[in-house]
Formats: sequence, C-alpha cells, structure tokens
Amino acid sequence: MNQRLTVQVSTALAFGPTGIIWAFLPIHLRSLGASYLLIALVSLIPAIETIGLSPAWGGILDKTGRGNKILLISLLAQGIGFSLFPFLKSPEEFVLVVSLMGLFSSSFIPVYAAMATLSNRQYGRAIGGFWTAALLGYASATLIGGILYQYLPVNSLFLLGALYGYAGTLVVLFAPKDALTLKRSLDISRGYWGLLKQRNIAILCLLSITVLVSTSAFNSFFTLYLVDVLNGSRLTAGLAATGTTVLGVFAYRLVGPLNDKVGRKPVFMLGAAGYAAYFTILYFVTNVVIVTVLWILPIYPLVQSASTALMSDYTSGADRGKGLGLLESAISLGGGLGPLAGGLIADAAQLQAVIVFSLAVALASVASSQILLKEKPRIIIPSSMRART
Repeated sequence: MNQRLTVQVSTALAFGPTGIIWAFLPIHLRSLGASYLLIALVSLIPAIETIGLSPAWGGILDKTGRGNKILLISLLAQGIGFSLFPFLKSPEEFVLVVSLMGLFSSSFIPVYAAMATLSNRQYGRAIGGFWTAALLGYASATLIGGILYQYLPVNSLFLLGALYGYAGTLVVLFAPKDALTLKRSLDISRGYWGLLKQRNIAILCLLSITVLVSTSAFNSFFTLYLVDVLNGSRLTAGLAATGTTVLGVFAYRLVGPLNDKVGRKPVFMLGAAGYAAYFTILYFVTNVVIVTVLWILPIYPLVQSASTALMSDYTSGADRGKGLGLLESAISLGGGLGPLAGGLIADAAQLQAVIVFSLAVALASVASSQILLKEKPRIIIPSSMRART
C-alpha cells in the first residue's frame, strides 16, 4: 500500500466509528431511559477533552513528526472502547467509555489535517481531500450500521465499530515507514499563546464556536428527533446519516478547490447562511422525507473547509499542528456547548424549541462573520511558473 492510499484508508477507518456514536448511540441511550441532558454528554465530554488535548496532540506532532505513533494508540483505543460496549448496561457507563475514547480520538483531526496541508500548498484542495476520506469512512459505517441496527441486536453495531478500530490499527502498524510521519519544520514556532494573540486566529476560533453551537444544538439530537418525534425508522436514521456524509464527500471535492478560487471568507459565510436557512425551513416542516432531505444537505463542509484553510493561511509549518489543534478545540467547544444547550432546552420544553435557538445563533454567526472575518492575502502562482517546477 503506497503512502497516499495508506493515509486515506487510515483516515476513513479512524472516522467511521465516530459516525456510529453520533448517529445511533443517542437512540440506544434513550431506549435505556437516558435524559436528553445525559445524551448530550456523549458530545459534550469528548468536546471538553478535545479542547485541551487537540492542541496538545498537534504540538506533539509539530515536535516529533511521528503521526504514526499517535494514530496507532488512538485507533487501538477506539477498537477497545467499542469492544467494551456489549458489556455495558447503563447510559452512564456508555458515557464513561465514550469519554475515555475521546482522550485519544481528539488527535485525529489535527494530525490528519496537518499532514494534508503540509504536503499541499493549495490548502483548500488538501483539506477537501482529507475530509473526503474521513466522510467515506463515516458514510460506510453509518450505512452498514443502519442496516445492522434495524434488523439485528445492537451489539452487532458495536462489533462494527470495533472492527473499524482494529482494522485502522493494522493499517497504521503495517504502513510504509514515512507514510504517516512529517519532517520537522525549520520555521520558528510562536507557541500556543503567540498564536491566540494573533487577532485573525482568535476571531476565527470564536466564529467557529458560534457556528458549531448553532448546528450541534439541534443536529446532535436529529436522529432521535427523526425516530421519536417524527416516527421515522432506525434504518431511515442510518440512511440519513449516510446520505449527509455521501453528499459531504462530493461537497468537499468541490468546496475545497472553491476556497482556493473565490476565497475563504465567502465560503465560510455561505455555510453560516446555509444553516440559518436550514433551521428556518425545519421549524415549519415536519414531513419525515422533507426533513431528512434537508438534513443531508452538505452545509458543514463549507464552514469546515474554509476555517481549516484560513488557519493554514495564518500559521507556518512550525505551528500548523498547533494551529489546527486550536481550531479543533474551538470547534469542539462549540460542538459541546451546542448539545448542552440543546439538551437543557429539550428537557425544559421540547426538541422543536431547540430549532429556534439554533436559528438565532446561526443568524448571529452570519452577521459576525461579515464584520469580523478577514482573509490573509494569498500569493497566486502563474500557471506558467507552476509548469516549470
């Protein structure tokens, strides 16, 4: 297996189990009697862990370049975690094991994204390629998982997640020597605090938090909303998760280069505005088919690809892992605060009230992005010069 294929396969296997946790675990925990707030902890606790650990993993990668060692431990932890699921009885036990897995899975985005952008100066295209591989893993896991969960006991779903984790471990273990490692940069590192003191980076992190609060407050409970409120089937929930991922794969192939062509800010703002439109329509529509179609629309790739490309613009090679780790911390903070707010609102009122909250935050993010977000001037290399290199 060559270096590029090794990275793509290991990326897909790393992100597949995440799809199982996000799409199906809330439904299972609800069947065990868990409250919405407890279900929100499945997203919140790993998000808190990622806030602290994602920059740390990025820093270790910048310092050592040994992405293979980091990924080997993280993928193995994922396989072990899913192997424990069949023996768990209470919702609290599931939350605990997911939290332990999150200590290691927080390394995936900073490590894989750094390897992508350091090997390709067209950051938008590089990020698009990375997320395409990640979403293919997510899509395959949710598609197979949806079928298993509909027709077989839930333990078959957990076995699938364990297989992804152990298969990823084997891919990394037998990878070519230099496939998942990075050469140390000769640039001078500014350190974490030096990066956060840079206005553009601080604003990008704050805006990313805002957008993620908007989307995750409701979307973390979407499959539960589809099954329990709209009376959709578990298979429909799995197909919906697969559909949004498959479309996301195609979207990343388009929006990655689009960031390089039209700029990062327009793409970021299009994503934020897309969420505002999505929640507006969702508030008035309750048809299962229409709601599912709305959910699978690939809006998030716009925000994710633009924010990652911006952070790559703002950082040197010596700080790429740390910068992307800080961005992932911000995204995880938003992705944790959103479900927490959504869970509190849903327990106090109903899931439909969460849609209103998400809409209000989405509108605020659109206005803030227009005012505060700045792009770094990009150097465009003429095609004639690229042809000579």
